[in-house]
Amino acid sequence: MSAEFDPERAASLRAHWSRVQSAFKGPYTINYCTCANGERAPVADENLNVRSDPCGELFGARELFCSAYRTNLARDMGEQYGLWVANIFANETHTWDERKPYDEIAKGFILERYYMDHFPEKPLTVFKSTGGISGAEFEARYAPRFFARYYATEEWEDFTHYLVQYELQRHFFVGEDEGVIHRARNISSAIRNSYEPFKPLRDLIHNQMSPGLVPMIEEFQRRHPQAGQRERFEQLKATLRSLTSVNVESLSRFASSAPSQALRDKLAEVLAAQPGIQRAEALGALVAACRSAVAAGSLTPEEAVRVVDLAVAANGVLTAESLALTEKKTPRTARETLALMQALADGGYGAGLISAREHDEAHRIFGQLLARESMRTGDMTQELERAMRVVEWAQSSIRGVFGDVWGAWTVVFPEVSRFPDDVIRSSPLFVYARLGNALADALHAELEMNHEVLGLRMNQGVRPLNPGLAFGPLVYFDDGKNYTRDNIVALESTSAELDPVAGIVTRDEGNAVSHVQLLARALGVPNAVFLSQAWERLQGLEGFPMFYAVTPMGRVVLKLEAEMGPEDRAILAEYRKNMKRNGEGDGRRPGSVLRLDAERLDLSVDKPMPLGEVRRKDSGVFCGPKAAFLGELRHYFPDNVAAAVVLPFGVYADHFDRAVVAQPGNSTIQAPVGIPLKAYVHGVYDRYFGEMLTDSKLSADDLAQWIKPRLEVIRHSIEAITLDSELTATLRKTLEGEGLIDKTGNSPTGIFVRSDTNAEDLPDFNGAGLNLTLFNLRSFEDVLEGIKEVWASPFTYRSFSWRQTVISNPEHIYPSLLLMESVPSEKSGVLVTADVVSGDMDGLTVATAEGVGGTVDGSPAETLFVQNGEVRLLSQFKSPFRRLLSSDGGAYMTRSTGREWVLSGDELDQIVDAARTIEREFEPAMSSDGRRLPWDIEFGFVDGTLSLFQARPFVGNSDIRNLPALAALDDDLAKRENESFSLKETITWQ
Repeated sequence: MSAEFDPERAASLRAHWSRVQSAFKGPYTINYCTCANGERAPVADENLNVRSDPCGELFGARELFCSAYRTNLARDMGEQYGLWVANIFANETHTWDERKPYDEIAKGFILERYYMDHFPEKPLTVFKSTGGISGAEFEARYAPRFFARYYATEEWEDFTHYLVQYELQRHFFVGEDEGVIHRARNISSAIRNSYEPFKPLRDLIHNQMSPGLVPMIEEFQRRHPQAGQRERFEQLKATLRSLTSVNVESLSRFASSAPSQALRDKLAEVLAAQPGIQRAEALGALVAACRSAVAAGSLTPEEAVRVVDLAVAANGVLTAESLALTEKKTPRTARETLALMQALADGGYGAGLISAREHDEAHRIFGQLLARESMRTGDMTQELERAMRVVEWAQSSIRGVFGDVWGAWTVVFPEVSRFPDDVIRSSPLFVYARLGNALADALHAELEMNHEVLGLRMNQGVRPLNPGLAFGPLVYFDDGKNYTRDNIVALESTSAELDPVAGIVTRDEGNAVSHVQLLARALGVPNAVFLSQAWERLQGLEGFPMFYAVTPMGRVVLKLEAEMGPEDRAILAEYRKNMKRNGEGDGRRPGSVLRLDAERLDLSVDKPMPLGEVRRKDSGVFCGPKAAFLGELRHYFPDNVAAAVVLPFGVYADHFDRAVVAQPGNSTIQAPVGIPLKAYVHGVYDRYFGEMLTDSKLSADDLAQWIKPRLEVIRHSIEAITLDSELTATLRKTLEGEGLIDKTGNSPTGIFVRSDTNAEDLPDFNGAGLNLTLFNLRSFEDVLEGIKEVWASPFTYRSFSWRQTVISNPEHIYPSLLLMESVPSEKSGVLVTADVVSGDMDGLTVATAEGVGGTVDGSPAETLFVQNGEVRLLSQFKSPFRRLLSSDGGAYMTRSTGREWVLSGDELDQIVDAARTIEREFEPAMSSDGRRLPWDIEFGFVDGTLSLFQARPFVGNSDIRNLPALAALDDDLAKRENESFSLKETITWQ
């Protein structure tokens, strides 16, 4: 989820909650009755005697409702941190005109309800169970009014708010029959009168009814068999179920209230349909129609609430009946399986878990599959994998929609981290995933392929990203936790600051073209997405050594060392024969280690130059590939590349040669202050690479602890350099000439300072994102300081560690710099002229996010695959936040627009046309094994106009592709993929 709290803010929030819960009633005030004249009458007098008619006695007014309110301290917590607790529908509806953040409060209702339903013993739930906090009859009356008010807000959009609307009404799905509500209250009071420990549950029932109460009562009975009163308990559960549950017959009550003939017709089709797939299809169509009707915006708020209630009820029936079908284990055909999956995808759309675009893409997939009688097993497998993205889309929807409040809730109530999985399991997509697994079982039986995750053979829930092989202990990623290149690291979501590792397992890939993904691909680091079941198998295994392989054809194997068989050990032995000990710790270099071509370096070029004077041929001569390729882009696209100035290698070399060692303030070592920095760097490298890496007595941690403070000395010494006065004068003049600064030294556009070394975009190694880029500097003085900071960045531990894996002569690494006009991109992204998973170069992968730099830092992206004029949706941008440039310099985070589309059709055409021009006009780049490489193109848009920021080869790792033992895990898959698979094939649902 997004909006994570830094440690300081998290500690402040926890302290605030501690103060809130220290009060007698926690976040709640004393109980009041709210009166028709606007006054609040205390329910009890100063002697704690309960008044029979507080409003009448004190104000001569009629009572509206009785409840506690949120304390001032609890309200402050919501306003300051976005954590809204003590949520009561009557209160929020009555005080609606106070213009509170109702989107955050609506999410607070949902998360608080989930927490209370699942954790009845926790303080937040106990506070709510205090007598008189709210009245169930009042809540049943006011909840629909709150739902309608929420729908009527100006900000409400289908893409960003429907899921909240649906979950709000699902979690508080209660009939409005006050007679039945009073019956439930009376039965619960009778149970409590005979058995005092039932009081907290009795008070919860009196305060607010929800579907979650029935399992809580059943759990109470299990824990308190001595309570007896079995008949009363059964009456109570039956009464609550009559208020909160549905079956197909109960849907008929919506017939008169459905606001359109189209919905009434869809409902009639459900009621007339035969049980089984036919009724499931009718239910799915009804639920999808409900969502579309609400999204259209033509309903009154009250009508929209009734339609969402119908969607909740119909989805409940669809889920329950479809689950019952799967549990019969009756053999079904592949066609029947696909038909039911399509109906369940409709249900997922109606539940707000997938968007209209995703729903359309799912229908396109199922439409093409169901139109066939048979197809290649490989094609069927590929299409099913695309269909199974529906579940990932749903998870992304939950993360995106609740992302703005997620950090606050998980800081104080970490148990709500299970909420997203609970939403999926409560939806039609839970059954959808089971059916997909059953169909995948049949396909993988044909292919004789399964993933293997810690002893469990799986055909779904695991998605390969990068092929590779690793062996090492498992660790969970944490910004403050130590890990080394030996570790297989499990990440909740992709981190842009990940240090070198042996392997990566992630719950959320971010996007397929982020810098970390590109580095992993280039270095042969195995990387796969593990969804719920696979991820859960990692629990409790931190520190255990594991064998991890992702094959070129996409099989994923993760085993404990103790479970490795002879074949696994043979594969690992062959891999190790092709590696040699080097790099960070026990890091290994591939046999095809890269050597920088020092012969091409021309350090005599030592003056700033406009970008227009630089071309591709200059890469590795006097500048890095970033500037060289951007100069080439400028030549072909003069109107689409911003102004820039290049600082060649020679400028850095002149200053580096004159620099001396300086002592960092808090260093753990004493540096030899005053000696030439160049001599110091050579000495450090000679010791590290020439002696320490060959010493088997030194652990990875020993090596890391030795090199880190020395890298800090090098960085500090570079940052302490005094820039040559002649350089600063020439640079100022050149920047003025390009319009990047004015006569006062201020930059009207802002300037990006980008590192550009000769150790980037090499065959089999791109070095993406390793070095520093400074955003949007606004003065010449800031640029001068930034130059030194960016020069120093190749000596960060992260950059050094990733790079030294593949570079054999690091002493010849030189940074040039690109000083580039800031482009205030409203949307930015990366296009790769290939399918980034399969490597197929007939199509284009386009990943775009809102704001500046969204895709390269690993944020979720709108990802499209363009092939033969067809555009296929792979994922949507759903982040609640985006990064924008500030007019004062730097960047800031703000809310995303909430639009369902990032790229317009015209913008997509512009970047696709540019990519085709690059493919046509640029000389192809080749890998070390002679393969033509795709292009990796960074771009942005401002007011619909394209800007190009970079074009470079999109590299992979030849050593992994050419490893026979790893390829052996794909034995005969290619041959079996060509065999035919009939949709009449029978499958056992599970």
